[in-house]
Amino acid sequence: MIKSIKFGRNVFLGIKNGRAQRRLFLTEAYQCQEAWNRRFDSPILQQVKPTDMFFELDSKFNNMGKVGAVDIDIFANTVREEFQVDELLDLLHRLRLSVETSNTLKSTHHAVIRFLLQHNRINDLLDVLDDRLNYGIFPDYFCYNILMDKFIKEKNFALAAKTAALLMLQEDNGHPISNALSVYSCHRYLENPDDWKKPKAKEDDSTEEIKVRVRYLRNPYFDDHFDLIEPLQIVGKTLAFQGKHMDNSLGRTCQLRGMILHKKYDKARNLVDQWLAKVNEEIVHEEVLDLIKKDNTHIPEDQITEDLKNLQVQLDKLRSSNLHKENLLERIENEVKSAVAHYAETDILQQQESFLEWEKIRESTLKEHQALLDKELRLQNIEKMKKELEKKERILTFFENEEKIELEIEKKREMIRQEDEKLAKCPKKIKALQKLVEQEVYVPPNI
Repeated sequence: MIKSIKFGRNVFLGIKNGRAQRRLFLTEAYQCQEAWNRRFDSPILQQVKPTDMFFELDSKFNNMGKVGAVDIDIFANTVREEFQVDELLDLLHRLRLSVETSNTLKSTHHAVIRFLLQHNRINDLLDVLDDRLNYGIFPDYFCYNILMDKFIKEKNFALAAKTAALLMLQEDNGHPISNALSVYSCHRYLENPDDWKKPKAKEDDSTEEIKVRVRYLRNPYFDDHFDLIEPLQIVGKTLAFQGKHMDNSLGRTCQLRGMILHKKYDKARNLVDQWLAKVNEEIVHEEVLDLIKKDNTHIPEDQITEDLKNLQVQLDKLRSSNLHKENLLERIENEVKSAVAHYAETDILQQQESFLEWEKIRESTLKEHQALLDKELRLQNIEKMKKELEKKERILTFFENEEKIELEIEKKREMIRQEDEKLAKCPKKIKALQKLVEQEVYVPPNI
């Protein structure tokens, strides 16, 4: 009987903990999936067949070199099938290479991320978000939160930390839920940092030596931001960035651990000096000192610098001061819960309003785009009519202007004769022209 009571109590605690865990994350309602699907009711999108539209846009790119950003937005919002992922990415890349990229609509970013996430094309999604130069897709807070929430629930903390790093790269800390989820993602990722592998450098297997003439050589440059490739340094900079904007013990904790992971030992030591001088109590979480020690175990003895040794002295002083005793993970979880409780409902309302606003913007932009196309077509027709009228005028007035036309012909003949005489005096130019003619009529041999 006692055993069964004990077992029942454990089950109850498990359910209780499970509820607490679920409350930590965003609800299904946060995704606003039903409101998002209502975009298909738009009269504009109902008229579109994605397969036909892709061939039309592809033809426009090939013939004109550009396509309106609103057309790409319509295509991104109408595609549904997984086989259309490659078509969408191809159009995005070509849009990015054209002048129309500056007119990309906000709904395009959101639609691309939702579409790739819907079909679980996570690798493609992360490649697109990381390659901003070639695709130009930038998530909003809503997308960041959905992505991190999905990866956290799947316990894929490496992907969650990669998403959090994108916020750091954009130097964006304007949303409390995004900030809290970023800190949580990075902290949980550091429990098992081997899940995020450093990208391997591409090896050149070619044996052919190719010499390229360059005007000047650039000095090697490392910006310590977009050029970062070490996972621990990226996560460290993300933690330091988020912690810098939190004026409490948790923020200082994140800042300290992040700077050490980022290998900014001198800056970390200066911060500790300032905290010891100005902060009287609960400077950082006591637990972080053991975590920092664990983070540094992978550093070989021969790579321990003087800055790291000096920092260790300051950390020993910090350990003996008044520190925060609360469990660090529980504190971060509470931050996420608090942010979700305060801002989730507001986010949902704002996002639903954005969906309606994007539909109006798409409609007005399409009208403006169509008006411009009509104007260009009218100008082309006018130009064509002018040329036809000039041609008719020359025919009708030929006999009146016969002498004038003959004089123009004589002038052109004289110009050609003078150019021939100049060429006759320069045999080298004649040989060069003959070579060009030979190259034009060159027929490659059959193999």
